[in-house]
This record gives sequence, structure tokens and C-alpha cells, in this order.
Amino acid sequence: MNNKIQFMKHLFLAVTTAFVITSCGAISRGTTGTTESKLIKIVSVEQGCPVENIKIIDKVKGLGSGSYALEVCGKRMVYKQAGTTFMESSKMQTIMQSSGN
Repeated sequence: MNNKIQFMKHLFLAVTTAFVITSCGAISRGTTGTTESKLIKIVSVEQGCPVENIKIIDKVKGLGSGSYALEVCGKRMVYKQAGTTFMESSKMQTIMQSSGN
């Protein structure tokens, strides 16, 4: 009987931990494509290009970071992700150089 209670405690802990990890916003957004739709909307506003004329050509994603090659109204651009922020690659490089990194 005692082993059964211990097993149930461990099972409950494992299920609870899995639920917390998988419900994390960053993981959820990364796996459901919400991050990419947000990126396309940001690029649309910044570049003055309709959403339907923006395509993700290639991507390299990490946990909370990424690099995206896009076709934006016929022009190739690269955007970087740092946490929840997206920025055109050349602008991010300028900021990093000016901060000494």
C-alpha cells in the first residue's frame, strides 16, 4: 500500500511538472507558430509591406532566440529574435557593436 502511495505521488509530480513546462508561453508560441505570425506582423509594419507579401524563406530557432530569412515584397531580409523582440539583423548588429559586444 505504501509503495502505491509513493508511486501516485511521483506520478502526480511528473504530470504537474510536464504541464507547467509545456504550458510555458515561450515554448507554446514556438511550437504553435504564434512567434512567426508576430514576426510577420512586425515586419509588415516596419517595412510597409502587406502581410500577404511576406514569406519566411528559412529559419534557425533556439529557445527564446532565432534568425529568420524573409522575402518582404520581393526583397530578402534577415530578422533576429532575442527573447520576445524582433529586429532587422543589420540594426541588431549596430546596437551590439555600439554596446561593445
